[in-house]
Amino acid sequence: MRIGLVRHFKVEQAVPQGWKTAGELQAWRERYDCAPISPASVDLGPTRWSRCICSDAPRALKTAEVIHSGPVEVTPLLREFDFAAFRTGGLRLPVGAWKWVLRLAWTSGHGSQRAARDDFRQRVQAMAQMLDAETEPLLVVSHGGMMMHLAKELIRRGFTGPKLGVADHAKLYLYERD
Repeated sequence: MRIGLVRHFKVEQAVPQGWKTAGELQAWRERYDCAPISPASVDLGPTRWSRCICSDAPRALKTAEVIHSGPVEVTPLLREFDFAAFRTGGLRLPVGAWKWVLRLAWTSGHGSQRAARDDFRQRVQAMAQMLDAETEPLLVVSHGGMMMHLAKELIRRGFTGPKLGVADHAKLYLYERD
């Protein structure tokens, strides 16, 4: 069994810099979700991918339609994780500090992020269960964070493939199991 994971094409929305409020970061995230992508070539290797499944985010769907010649199945299970809004008012922090605050709140199960984290973990498990039951080569187009967690779960289930940090855009990561 072969699973090919591909992160969507690069998004044409610059990462914010400087000091921002939580609200400004949320507004950036909304712009990012709607921003255009930069198509690129993707080497899908010699495998004939019988099916393609992708996240329901427009950037993932557009990527899947470009790289896969057949029909594309769309699922919300492959969505990127989301962060709930922080109620910090006008507090400004450097963007890098916000990343650490979000990671800490996410991993510690802080009340502001617990529901989003638990929903994401359930989606990873459900998607891994679906992939585990596949018998034909399947191409999966998703997002960096989802791919990192999904790859870890596939390896836990007996697949071989690379351990992922943040996946490169438009690059195939292959996971196989006999």
